[in-house]
Amino acid sequence: MRNIKLLRGLVVCLMAAVLALSLLLARNMAGSEATDGEKTPDVLVEDRVVAKIGSREFKLSVLRDQLLEKYGRELVNQLLDREALRLEAEEQNLKITREEVDAELKRMQQGYDSEEIFYESMLSQIGLSKEDIREDVYYKLILEKVATRTIVVTDQEISSYIKEHPEEFGLVSLLRIEKIINQNEEQAKRTLELYKSGTDFGVLARERSLDTATAADGGDLGWVEDNDPFVSEEILKAARMMKVNEVRGPIPTEEGFAVIRLRDKKEQSKGTTEEIRESVRKMLALQKAPPIQDIVQTLRNKFKAVIMDPELHG
Repeated sequence: MRNIKLLRGLVVCLMAAVLALSLLLARNMAGSEATDGEKTPDVLVEDRVVAKIGSREFKLSVLRDQLLEKYGRELVNQLLDREALRLEAEEQNLKITREEVDAELKRMQQGYDSEEIFYESMLSQIGLSKEDIREDVYYKLILEKVATRTIVVTDQEISSYIKEHPEEFGLVSLLRIEKIINQNEEQAKRTLELYKSGTDFGVLARERSLDTATAADGGDLGWVEDNDPFVSEEILKAARMMKVNEVRGPIPTEEGFAVIRLRDKKEQSKGTTEEIRESVRKMLALQKAPPIQDIVQTLRNKFKAVIMDPELHG
């Protein structure tokens, strides 16, 4: 489940940009008026020093310009896309209920030990708070409703798909793997020796693993499916045959030589019959729908979205 870090890395940049640009805007607006109600020249606000090192100073205007250059285009497009979706949903009287958002969040939390751990992971891994995630899910669901509102998927189509793809709806095998990646086989053997001599696996991961994405968490990958495409097949193959708390290595991978521990394993249902049928209905409807980007662009054209600043085009 930690793979979401890779898939949604852009979100972190966008959220950081939203926060930083919002703060800059708020401070510029606040600073544009003096306490006696008189206007303060914008240049004084722009020239305010926000950081310094040695004899060099960095001004607010420099920070603003670099934020706009790096993230402005992505941010303004996200804002326009979301507003276009909101206007269309309002016009078509499409509603997203709290229950729908909660159900999608519950689906996202599968594989985590608890709701609390899920939100802690999202905050630490991709920088999104609970409120950020709910907003993200809200607009995702609006987009799906807009895309599929005129599309019909029959019960027969749903039943046929489930019958033809039984492997997609059985129990899912989940593995809780911890790994340490070393540069060569000799280092991995030394890691294994240290573990056998009594050194804690998590400590070894933090001190010896080359995998910076998991080392700080003691090498923990979280719960992953036993065929997860983002985890090395050599690691998964070994983990599938291991007992809980067993440690193996060295295992050659593309990253280096791994030492892994199987912390836990379990099987999990993909949902009730009703939940499975609804997920298939949504999937088939989205397959019939036009490409998502085409839908969003059509809505932006419909509501006459215009980017006024030429530097934000592209």
